[in-house]
Amino acid sequence: MVMRALRTGTKPVLWILIAAFVGTIIFAWGMEFTRRPTARGIVGSVDGVDLRMEDYNMIYENALSQQQQKGDVTEEQAAGIRDQVFDQMVGAQILRKVIDKLGLEVTNAELAEHLRRFPPQEIRTLEYFQTDGKFDYNKYLQAFQNPDRQLWLQIESLVRPRLLQSKLYEYVTATTVVDDAEVKELYEAAGEKLKVRYILAPSFALTDSVPAPDSQTVRAYYNNHTEEFRHKERAKMRFIQFDKKASAEDSAEVQREAQDISKRARAGEDFSSLVKQYSEDNSSADGDLGWFKKGQMVKPFEDAAFALDSGQVSDPVTSRFGIHIIKCDGHRGIGDSAQVKAFHILLKVDPSSGTLSDIRLKAQQFAEDLKSSPLDTLAKSLSVIPRATPYFEKGAEIPFLGKAPAVSQWAFSAKPGDISEVFDLASGMVVAVLDEIQGEAIAPFAEVKSRITTKLRGDAAKDYAVSLLSRVRPQLLAGASMADVAKSMGRTVDSTATAFGRFDQVPGAIGDDPSFRGAAFALARTGDAVSPAVKVNRGAVIMQITEHSPADPQKFVEKRDSIMTAAFEGQKQLDFNDWYAKLRAATDVQDFRYQIPGEN
Repeated sequence: MVMRALRTGTKPVLWILIAAFVGTIIFAWGMEFTRRPTARGIVGSVDGVDLRMEDYNMIYENALSQQQQKGDVTEEQAAGIRDQVFDQMVGAQILRKVIDKLGLEVTNAELAEHLRRFPPQEIRTLEYFQTDGKFDYNKYLQAFQNPDRQLWLQIESLVRPRLLQSKLYEYVTATTVVDDAEVKELYEAAGEKLKVRYILAPSFALTDSVPAPDSQTVRAYYNNHTEEFRHKERAKMRFIQFDKKASAEDSAEVQREAQDISKRARAGEDFSSLVKQYSEDNSSADGDLGWFKKGQMVKPFEDAAFALDSGQVSDPVTSRFGIHIIKCDGHRGIGDSAQVKAFHILLKVDPSSGTLSDIRLKAQQFAEDLKSSPLDTLAKSLSVIPRATPYFEKGAEIPFLGKAPAVSQWAFSAKPGDISEVFDLASGMVVAVLDEIQGEAIAPFAEVKSRITTKLRGDAAKDYAVSLLSRVRPQLLAGASMADVAKSMGRTVDSTATAFGRFDQVPGAIGDDPSFRGAAFALARTGDAVSPAVKVNRGAVIMQITEHSPADPQKFVEKRDSIMTAAFEGQKQLDFNDWYAKLRAATDVQDFRYQIPGEN
């Protein structure tokens, strides 16, 4: 029965496997798969081996689809996914090369034994291998013993690369060791928890109480700390961005579609079916927004929802998110407690392909006109304002554009005065002119003088904060309450509402501050009633411990095996990551994605 189900349902099974398979495609096929690229279809190279755009796009679309199932994907998140996909392809090719060099392989017997003992997670979720909604190993074993060739070739292609990677991982980490005493010490350190109360003297409030450093002091700091001001290769540019805005015709078209959907819903068509067919709200696949009160939704949506009777469907409502068709599912409460339950269909007002084409043509014409007219003059004729970036380094975010690898790649391969092609970024079409490029160097004094002045004055304010708190410490040691001491300083006492460890964020306003944590645990070691005044990120503090919970050494004894195993596996991961980082740094990786329209 299982095999009949598999054979008659091979296509959906394979689609699910293919979705998982694309993540291993480059690793599995390696150089042989990527040997015949064309210049137009390459996104990069690894030691001269090309990475195909077709593979890049397939893996990206799969990763993007998975992320969209969790909710809306922002432009920044999409850019991050593209970077992760590129890094994944690079990493797969690097590891493939090492595996080939070492001669590592997975035999058919090893593969079969692994599949028999460890069914892939992708298989476990298929209904063909489930009984009453749960994975049925007996069904899986029956299919395994009577294999459908097409299906199991796909499974093999999915699992074999993973086993190869696992063999490489074990090869690299074969010499990893962990020290029992060190693990115990780290366990006890991590298990120790504190609560404290403290007085914070914030440096920002004391800046006006300290003099600004004179020019000689600023210059001396620069001369003695020149390496602090060393920068990598960096560039400056000016650019014009043609925003991707929907045209009036685009908005009218979406409005007409919304009117039609609203009429159909009012005529009695099933609203949930219309939601599934038309809604573009990824955060609410069924359109159910639940109960909400006034102030929780954008104003136009809120006004329309509260004005509807239960069961009533609204006319199209426009908000900054798009156009909504709302169905009221009930009211409850009165006055400030009034709530409404609603479903909605969201239609986003995005620029059409025709509008995007018009914007691109406008940007391309601008780039062409730049060949004969200065950017500022041309921008003025179009009533647009060019933006000039400060220096930015290769691979870093570009001021005003954010993470835009396409633009960064161009900037660091161009010459001053060069005009870029049109960059199709998520937010708009960009045309840039490179103004300056600098190699690695120490920034001149004039450039960093203001930064040094601010730092020195901030340091002086922290020193002053320490002196203020040091003066009142004797009162605390003599038994005065921290609340009274704080009041005399015009400050208040803060405390950590929950306990924190050596590696935790400090609850409350302090946040992630190693200096604060260090001072707290140093106070626990000394057993003093009050800490010295200590510099922290926000100024200076003086503190008292209100609760101290040491780690229980007996728990280490009881759980020693599992703790040592976790520590060993963690150290293996660190060793492998360090090995890979060195290998990656020594690899010639070229990124050509800036040549792809729409890549940012």
